[in-house]
Amino acid sequence: MKIKIKPKRLWLCFFISKFIYMFFAIFVYSQFTPLSDTFTYLSGELYSPQEMFSMSTLFIGTIAHSFTLILGPTLANAPFVILSFYGIYYAVSRIDLTNKQLTILLILLSFPNFGIYSSIASKEAIAVFFMGVILGFIIDIIKNRPVGNYLLIIIAFYLCILFKIHYMIGISALLIYLFLSRILKLDGYGKLFLLLLFFIVSFGLLYIFRYEINGLSFNMPKYFSLKSNSTRENTFWINDFDVFKNALYGMYLAFVGPTFTEATQKVTHLFAWIESTIILSTFAVGSLKLYLVATKTHKFNIYYLSIFLIPTLWILFVHYPYGVLNPGSAIRYRENFYGFLVILFYFLYTETLNQYYQNIKIKNKIQDKQ
Repeated sequence: MKIKIKPKRLWLCFFISKFIYMFFAIFVYSQFTPLSDTFTYLSGELYSPQEMFSMSTLFIGTIAHSFTLILGPTLANAPFVILSFYGIYYAVSRIDLTNKQLTILLILLSFPNFGIYSSIASKEAIAVFFMGVILGFIIDIIKNRPVGNYLLIIIAFYLCILFKIHYMIGISALLIYLFLSRILKLDGYGKLFLLLLFFIVSFGLLYIFRYEINGLSFNMPKYFSLKSNSTRENTFWINDFDVFKNALYGMYLAFVGPTFTEATQKVTHLFAWIESTIILSTFAVGSLKLYLVATKTHKFNIYYLSIFLIPTLWILFVHYPYGVLNPGSAIRYRENFYGFLVILFYFLYTETLNQYYQNIKIKNKIQDKQ
């Protein structure tokens, strides 16, 4: 006998889990890994109503301390829980999912590190909100739905520019791709050409700004103290343009966080490594299943592949300088876009499978009539 859980109950369980993560982060996790930014935001050290709209740190410091004055230092984290929850709900609610699919997706979005950092007063919680709203906006465009909530969408883009302006490169590139695909009414080959054009333009921009990017890479190590137990020695950017030469491995390492060797040396790193391994394995299994569907149907959805690759590659590239030198920073900063990537992949994954099974049903009906 199968037990059916209603979507509302699934969402309620997910919502409660975020509050559990909030208390766990404040009273337990903070004893193993510093949550200094959160306590600084709550303390009022960065309280500045006059300048809050010009700098992300002052923005969150002002908002967090204001909640502290009203709710106290512990419950002041609750609005950030609600904010990140809404960002996830806004995006996921736009996808047609079965109860089983929704359960799997919410489990992926309940992994410890994501649950912790998106459930406290943090930039990550705000990022989960605006990235979720932006993704919901993108899904509406892909599904050819009327776009509403313009004020909310404008706020989300404003926050993205304020907090993570470098993410706008990938998001803007994706929106341009979607716009050109629709306006030009491109077929599969046209969309493939557009994807190739994206790579050409991207590499061209990296080449044009190679000296600036190279200079910025040499400045990154000064933001990571070698006194920290987790900080790695800088072996990534020694010679000119190493930032490009080591990009692929750096993108991987900045997403995964700790290496296996580092995972054996610290408990928190071990859990982070296990979590990252599960995440990558999930993506791999999903990709393999989509590949098998493509081989069976002899059709490859270049449109969906482009929609995933364009923002993902850019976000991972701009993220890697911030995460490659410290596994702890890598994991924390990853949570800014983790929900975006997981929901986007799952959306494209379920859409592809739904189309595949619908085609099978149509073929079976035709055969039955014959």
